[in-house]
Amino acid sequence: MKGFKSFGSLLLAAALLLGVTGCGGLGGFGGGSELKYPDTPNTPADKDSWEYADEEITIDWFVNYSWFSYPNCGADIISQKIKEKTGISVRFQAPVDESGELLNLMIAGESLPDVISIQAHTAKATQIAAEGYAFPLDVLAERWAPSLLNRIEPDIRAYYELEDGHLYGLPSEAYSSKYVSEEDKWAPNGGLLVRKDWFEWYMAQPDAQDPGTKEGLIDAMKKVTEHFKTSSLNATGILIDTFNEEGNSGVEWLSQFFAAPFEDKEGNYVDRRTTPQYEEALLFLNRCYREGLMRRSNISASADEVGQVISRGEAFVLALPPQNYLANFVSSYSNGNVEYIPLVLRNDAGEDPVLQDLTGMGFLLNMITSNAERPDLIIKLFDFLYSEEGQLLCCYGIEGDTWEWEDESHTRVKVLDKYLNMIRAGTGDTYGFERFNTFRNTAFLEPRQPLDGKTKALAYTDNLKRPLTPFSYRYTIAWPRLDVTADDYFSITDKESSVMAVWATYLPDIVNEDSEAAAIQKYESGIAALKRRGLDEVVAAYGARYALNKEKQGVAWGWPLNDPNYKSPTLRNPDGTFSNTPVGVNGDPWYYVDYRY
Repeated sequence: MKGFKSFGSLLLAAALLLGVTGCGGLGGFGGGSELKYPDTPNTPADKDSWEYADEEITIDWFVNYSWFSYPNCGADIISQKIKEKTGISVRFQAPVDESGELLNLMIAGESLPDVISIQAHTAKATQIAAEGYAFPLDVLAERWAPSLLNRIEPDIRAYYELEDGHLYGLPSEAYSSKYVSEEDKWAPNGGLLVRKDWFEWYMAQPDAQDPGTKEGLIDAMKKVTEHFKTSSLNATGILIDTFNEEGNSGVEWLSQFFAAPFEDKEGNYVDRRTTPQYEEALLFLNRCYREGLMRRSNISASADEVGQVISRGEAFVLALPPQNYLANFVSSYSNGNVEYIPLVLRNDAGEDPVLQDLTGMGFLLNMITSNAERPDLIIKLFDFLYSEEGQLLCCYGIEGDTWEWEDESHTRVKVLDKYLNMIRAGTGDTYGFERFNTFRNTAFLEPRQPLDGKTKALAYTDNLKRPLTPFSYRYTIAWPRLDVTADDYFSITDKESSVMAVWATYLPDIVNEDSEAAAIQKYESGIAALKRRGLDEVVAAYGARYALNKEKQGVAWGWPLNDPNYKSPTLRNPDGTFSNTPVGVNGDPWYYVDYRY
């Protein structure tokens, strides 16, 4: 994939040839001066903006993930309530794969829908704003949703605000200090899991090795697949997430267990892919592949195909973000009594894993595109969905109908029988619980979640990663944002896009090489290819911003294991205090949460 800037160049050339400009125009950066704003009256600031919504429209909304699906939006109770509040009906669309081609075609063809939700961490999100394809939300809010300006947390705005002083997107899963303090410890964003019954069988064998080591886990996978594979159950050793244009999240999580750092011993920013620990993780996967412990089909599997393997309980080890496959975990748990538990795996040096926790500055970035005819109304929808009222509606439904507050302090939700009965019956989709989740704020919702609002199966999925919490750390410092006004900004982001695209082609080839020597050679060739595409320049640009981030935050070390005061995690006692016992191969069970039914 070429750098994103090429789309702007193509569109500009087309505009010059045809003597026309798109609805949003190009070069809208700097407050969107060339964008076409509706000629409608400003909205007063005396109450929530959506209370002034007095028109009905239907908008198109593209979510750039193939697993996103909301076909009955408009038919369920929650989306109907959203329309009642804001006047807006939504038609959602998602790509069929993770290649990113559909979004690229939309941009090149000037056919972006009204709203897009794309990966918040990518350079593409910034470039969409910088090249004039999105409205600045703060400008829209000042005119038509002043109540939203008070809702956007200062630290979230500071992170996403570009150098022109404007905000072009609002994130989901952005953990503001308003809801999460620096002292809070959150579960990791992804992890390694093992099928519990098979794991317990292996550990009961007299010759069982330590499955927290590479050799031990290889031995476990071999013995488990040999023992449990039948004509009706195609047991496999390890299943990783899908390969896509960004790489593979399963490889990324595995590299974090192998302690692949983003900072060297001198405190300088490094690209994790170039570290020995990352290479070790890749060679481990290659060995699994060569020894028949990973299916060949895993290399080209879609998200749906990965989910089906989970649903059937056929994989012994999983390396992926469980939250992306919750329905599959519930299916295997409910229908086959298959339960997965966390696994702590270390590299050959025995270093502790350093896992990216759930906190961060965003998952999906929601943007109103320059093609939107009524951004004055859509910004009111954004205001509602971003509000605490909107968060509670999208998660639990209508207050008084499916939930109420447990006490006057409004610190915890109490779900009502109507909610419980639908959850138990598996009919929650007809109401719309957790479907309109493009603005989901887990940091706000999780502390308020009801103790009686989950089935045993859903409580189980909540606990999939919790025992790994002792090894999870904030990675926010490792995500510096480039200066979009810098002279070399587009040069760097073009190189970054090229590097990502090239690595995405090398990654599956490294895993499926037929010998370790060939895998090493392919890895080294891949790194060399990244350097030819400008990796060193990208690392230098991010390194400068990384050093600035550390200086602003007053920290000497961003990578936990570099800190001279670092101590390996220990188990917690029942009262929450720390013991002297190291955390075991299945994590710390203290972090499990229980529910009342």
